[in-house]
Amino acid sequence: MTIETEAKELINTGKSEEALKILENAEENLETILLRGDAYYETEQFEKAIEFYTKALQLDEKCEKAYNNRGNSKGRMAKFEEAISDYNKAIELNPEYSDAYFNRGYVYYNLKKILAAISDYNKAIELNPENYMAYNNRGNAKNYLKDYEEALSDFNKSLEINSNHNTYFNRGLTKECLKDFENAVEDYNKALELKPDDVQILLKRAFAHYNTQQYENAEQDYNKVLKLDENNLEAFISLGVIKHKLDKDEEAFQLYTKVIDLNSEYPDAYINRSICASKLGKYDVAEQDLEKMFTFDIFRNDYLSTYNEIREILSEKDDENSKNFMEKLEELSLRIKK
Repeated sequence: MTIETEAKELINTGKSEEALKILENAEENLETILLRGDAYYETEQFEKAIEFYTKALQLDEKCEKAYNNRGNSKGRMAKFEEAISDYNKAIELNPEYSDAYFNRGYVYYNLKKILAAISDYNKAIELNPENYMAYNNRGNAKNYLKDYEEALSDFNKSLEINSNHNTYFNRGLTKECLKDFENAVEDYNKALELKPDDVQILLKRAFAHYNTQQYENAEQDYNKVLKLDENNLEAFISLGVIKHKLDKDEEAFQLYTKVIDLNSEYPDAYINRSICASKLGKYDVAEQDLEKMFTFDIFRNDYLSTYNEIREILSEKDDENSKNFMEKLEELSLRIKK
């Protein structure tokens, strides 16, 4: 086995650090230089990767792979315009270079040039109809344009070619946009079968469960997220909302307090805690939280919905403290900007 073959196998099996070690002593030629660039790319040493791809181009200025891969490295560093320039050169050298169209499409998507991205994905698919990620990414672009049915068609095609957690997840997101939460849950289930401990998938499945009023299932998902990421603020907030729905307001109150302890500038924690505090009769805390809300740039409707929910809670109470707080609430409501 040649050094080049061994290095290539190591890179393909996720052992790029080992590949770099054996390539250090290899005779320098176009292939070994490109492989070093690939190994540095896979270990996220993008500056070093660019250095070696540039070195490859000094040996062969018509090396389309070096342009393409250098574009990938620049893209990972958010140097999007430079990346596009490299992809353009790769395509100029080889107009049939499917990967370069695919990669340029991804960069266009990141620049929110969605129609340009779709055009490149179209070309990538034309040149390589088995590129399931091109269908996936084109689906994301169509989803961005709110062309949901076309997006679903692309995700379906991607999954016909290759079942992968990314596409199940993205198809679930599109179904959520269509308010089809039950089928979104099915896609998240399939995604989690392939990648069981993915926090983002768990968060989205929990949200879909919440929207189908499967609160206990949502609660389980948020608890699993917190086992994987103990300081996940989104999970704490969302779990608090569920506890409130289940009339477990003391537990919800503690969850929102935990968020504030972790991040004292998190508006949703104060909004939600003010409601729970009002229900629990902790009016001093509720008032403090409502005062704190005025320090944030919160939409007027968020203020109004919060105040209306607290009014509804207080209207069901008849003690003196509740009546006094209702008066205070009305005073505070006058400060909400028109």
